[in-house]
Amino acid sequence: MEIKTTAQLDQLVEKEEDPTVPFQYWNPLSYYRALNAHRERISLPKPGQFDQLNKETKATLLTDLFFDGARADLTKVFSPNFQVMHSFQLGQGASPSTFNFAAVYATEKMLMHGTTDTEGNLQSRFHYNWYPYFSTRIQAQNHKDPTRSMFQAEAEYDGQDFIVNAKAVNPSIDGTGFFLVNYLQSVSKKLAFGAEFMVQKPMPGVEESVTSLALRYSPNDSSVWVAQTQGSNVLSASYWKKITPKCDTCAEIQIINVEAQNRRDAVVNIAAKYEFTSATYRAQINNQFKVNMLLEEKIAPGFSFLLSGEMDHLKGENKFGFGLQLES
Repeated sequence: MEIKTTAQLDQLVEKEEDPTVPFQYWNPLSYYRALNAHRERISLPKPGQFDQLNKETKATLLTDLFFDGARADLTKVFSPNFQVMHSFQLGQGASPSTFNFAAVYATEKMLMHGTTDTEGNLQSRFHYNWYPYFSTRIQAQNHKDPTRSMFQAEAEYDGQDFIVNAKAVNPSIDGTGFFLVNYLQSVSKKLAFGAEFMVQKPMPGVEESVTSLALRYSPNDSSVWVAQTQGSNVLSASYWKKITPKCDTCAEIQIINVEAQNRRDAVVNIAAKYEFTSATYRAQINNQFKVNMLLEEKIAPGFSFLLSGEMDHLKGENKFGFGLQLES
C-alpha cells in the first residue's frame, strides 16, 4: 500500500479546493477566475484603441494629409515638454488664407494643447493619465459659427487584453447630446473584436441609437485586416501590407446604403508609401479616377519641403500645393 507524504496530501487538498476549476463548485466567481487564469496563460496582447483600428491604413492614405495652395509650418521647441507652432496657409480660389497658432505642453501623465486662428476660433485639449490603466480627456472648441462649437469629455480604461472607452459630446442638463461607449477585446494573439454603442439626442424627446461592430486581424507584423460597420448603413474594410521595410501599401473600401435617402455608393482607395533615405513619397488612387500624391523631402535636420498634387480625371480638375516645415 502506497503511503502519501504530508506535502503530497497538502497538494491534493489544494487541488481539490481550487475554485478556479470549472464545475467543481457552483460559485459564479469560479468561472470568472478560470477565465482570468486562461487569459493569463495565453498572454493576450493589448488590442489598441477602437478609433485606431486601421491606424496603419490611415498612415498610408493621403486623405488627412493632402493640401492645396501654399503652407508653412514653423515649430519652436523651448524644452522637452513645451513647444509652439505657427501655421500659414494661402488658399486658392474661394478658400481664404489662414494663420494658426498652437502651443503644446506634455509630461508623462499630462498633455495640454491649444490652437487659435485669425478668425478667433479656439480649440483646446487636455489629457491626464490618472493611472497606467485609466485616463481622461477633455476637448473643447469655440467657433464663430455656434453650430460648430463643441465640448467632449472622455474616459478610457486600458485593461490587460481589452480597452473600454466612453465619450459624451455636447452633454446638457436636459439630457441632450451624443453619448458613445465602445469595447475592444483581444480574442487571440492575432484577432481582436469590438463593438460601439452610440445614443444621439439632438433635442428632448428625440433619440436615435446606432450599434457598430469592428474586427481586426493581424496574421503577422507586416499585414493587417480591418472590418467595421456603422449601424446598418455603412460597411468599411481595409487591408494594409508592409512589402519591404521601406515600402507599404493599403486598400480600403467603404459601402454606403441609406434607403431613406435612396443612396447607394461605394468608394475604393488604393495607396502606397515609400520611404527614401531623406524623403517620403505617397500616392493614392480611387475608383472615381482621382489621383493624389505627396512628397516630403527632408532637406536638412528640422527642415522639410512638401509637394502635393491631385488630378480628378472625371471632373477635369487639378490641384497643386507646396509647403515648408521648419523646426528649431
